[in-house]
Amino acid sequence: MGESDTRAPRGRGEFRAFSLVLASAVAAALPGTASAQQDEPLAEVVTTGTRVEGRAAIDASVPVDVLQASDLEAQGTFDMDDLLRNSLPSYNVQRLPISDAATITRPATLRGLPPDNVLILVNGKRRHRASVIAELGGSLAAGSQGPDISVIPTIALQSVEVLRDGAAAQYGSDAIAGVINFKLKENREGFTTTGRWGESIEGDGTAYQLAANLGLPLGPNGFASVTMQYREQDPTVRSLQRTDAQALIDTGNSDVRQPFAQIWGQPEVEDDFIFFVNMGIDTSDSQQVYGFANYAQRRTEGGFFFRNPNNRGGVFTQSGNRAIMDLDLVGQSGQTSNCPVLVSPGGTPSDQAAVDADAAALAALPDNCFVYNTDIPGGFTPQFGGEVEDVAAAFGVRGEFQIG
Repeated sequence: MGESDTRAPRGRGEFRAFSLVLASAVAAALPGTASAQQDEPLAEVVTTGTRVEGRAAIDASVPVDVLQASDLEAQGTFDMDDLLRNSLPSYNVQRLPISDAATITRPATLRGLPPDNVLILVNGKRRHRASVIAELGGSLAAGSQGPDISVIPTIALQSVEVLRDGAAAQYGSDAIAGVINFKLKENREGFTTTGRWGESIEGDGTAYQLAANLGLPLGPNGFASVTMQYREQDPTVRSLQRTDAQALIDTGNSDVRQPFAQIWGQPEVEDDFIFFVNMGIDTSDSQQVYGFANYAQRRTEGGFFFRNPNNRGGVFTQSGNRAIMDLDLVGQSGQTSNCPVLVSPGGTPSDQAAVDADAAALAALPDNCFVYNTDIPGGFTPQFGGEVEDVAAAFGVRGEFQIG
């Protein structure tokens, strides 16, 4: 049982998480093998940033960062974006409330370049981009379309390799910022489960995560590593009451939502389910049939901007006037309405006389004249969210082949 504290940016509160890891495995070794391995240091073997198979990290022509799965599992955060942000230099990602689709799929940057300048690989294969184009993801990420790495579970990983310098020379222009290669486990035995739970120090944002990995043998020398993960996360609230909403309350409007008309904080995440499988079978000493696939889904919902009942254009007002609908003329054209033109009182009337005059004008409207804010006098705040579904698969044969 381990405990770790991760402090969020200022104003977000402190997040405490507890994690529990259980593992069991069956392994066989010749006598003396374990002690011999402990006496000889092993060099980290990398496949990113080199065309030479089995090259050690210290022999690579450019620096390659290698994160072991244990480095990621030791942290208290849940999301893969946050795990990499805490582990990698120049990797930045933030929580973006009220940022359109960037709230659903967070844009991450490497070396100060847009998200789609980072090449994401899984087992050395290019990962597809997410369907989200970040419109409000910050000036750096605006208009970018990067992969969604939050659908990659930590427990499914063997390691993460990161190449920054000279990546575009080997991988192309979509790797200007660098390459991040997620290497999946290749275990043919063993069973591992993890559980995490945490909440902010304010008592909100409660989250839990359950994950399991199972290694299965495929024939005498093949493997199938199967991973499943489930997560849910409650929203957080780090808001102050909007000044225009408070001004409405001060003038006697009791229908404005309190204590906050507009919620600012992390969104709610429900039914976050991930399934990953990685497999391989050696068909000869120099050839292997391989394949990996994933399915992921989640539902995200967060707050959005407050619609002021006095000045929200297109909802409560139109061209500076009250937005009035003539119910007798719905679906008709060329008819003259008997609804009067009422000037909008503005966002926050400062004197009670203006409030009373506006209320009297609304009360005097004919029955066929409909004003939206008579039904919602305190305005409203819509919710913004989406359902994410991510599916991918890759398979093939690799090795040495003789032609002719």
